[in-house]
Amino acid sequence: MKRIFLSFLAIALSYGAFAQETPAPKDTIPMHQKTQNQNVFLMLEAKMYALKDGVKSELTEDTTLSNGTVVTTKGDVKKPDGSTVTLKNGQYVDNDGNIGEWKDQL
Repeated sequence: MKRIFLSFLAIALSYGAFAQETPAPKDTIPMHQKTQNQNVFLMLEAKMYALKDGVKSELTEDTTLSNGTVVTTKGDVKKPDGSTVTLKNGQYVDNDGNIGEWKDQL
């Protein structure tokens, strides 16, 4: 009886070792960047991606931001003043139309 009890105890304790959290999916942003750049449009490998609430998805249509800036699927950023900037790999544009360099890997 003592052996059976110890066996069940060992099994119960081993479940705790396997009950660890699974790693985050590849299409999410690290937590420290979620607070910095919650919603951005990012150029990676010659494709435009929308990063919204930590989820990456390919940009399928041109998007107009609240300030009038238009982000195209080809990576062109057309500002309200008429100027156009083409994003390079690793650059992003935030919801305010600001362009920056993406620091972390996805």
